[in-house]
Amino acid sequence: MEPFITENNGKLYATAQAYIVDGEHPLPRELASEWTTGKMNESFIWIAGRYVQANAANKNGHFWATEDLKAGESSIKYTPMNVLHQWDRPVGTFVETKMVHREDREAGSDDLLPEIQALAVLWGANFPNVAKAARDSHDAGQLWYSMECVADKKQCMACEQVFPFRAEAHEVCEHMATGKAAKRFINPTFLGGALIFPPERPAWSDADITEVAHDLTDQYANRGSGATVTTAAEWQRLMDLAMTL
Repeated sequence: MEPFITENNGKLYATAQAYIVDGEHPLPRELASEWTTGKMNESFIWIAGRYVQANAANKNGHFWATEDLKAGESSIKYTPMNVLHQWDRPVGTFVETKMVHREDREAGSDDLLPEIQALAVLWGANFPNVAKAARDSHDAGQLWYSMECVADKKQCMACEQVFPFRAEAHEVCEHMATGKAAKRFINPTFLGGALIFPPERPAWSDADITEVAHDLTDQYANRGSGATVTTAAEWQRLMDLAMTL
């Protein structure tokens, strides 16, 4: 299942599937080599997953070069992890990252694409309902990471012009304004990430998990932007559902 990017409210949100680290789902070899051994808090829930990938434009036309990920990777460690982009309520933190290389299956080549994998801890004793929701979503294959990112500049991959990161459509080239070219995000800073899992409601009983996660990420990326995405009551209802899964 491929990740996707949502650009909204002056930030980028990359969403990809995550999983709980246990006997059946151990840490990736590259991350395991970074893990410091020692006594761990038994209430911690360890979650691993893809954070962001480089050198291949995704379906939304977003692109990071290898040097961009190398520049931004150090900004991830110790950033907060929340639920459903509720940024003022952290439930854990990102503790380790590793740059790895993954086979480019879509291109059907032997090229290896750099990506950052991240390990986070969820504070299970402090947030038992979230911990249960994360485990249940993991078991159902519906647990996702969604990271938040800003950058110094963005570059058109067609004409190679560079613009301020928050430049509006009328301030960039025609390629970028019309979505006809991929855009690169230069020197990113990663601000943290969210756990995404869909609230259980009948309207989504047959929904594809990719569509559900994309819709949730898009909704919560708009939160606080001034756009009328959902009422305060609806937001609280969704959060209440998520907290009691």
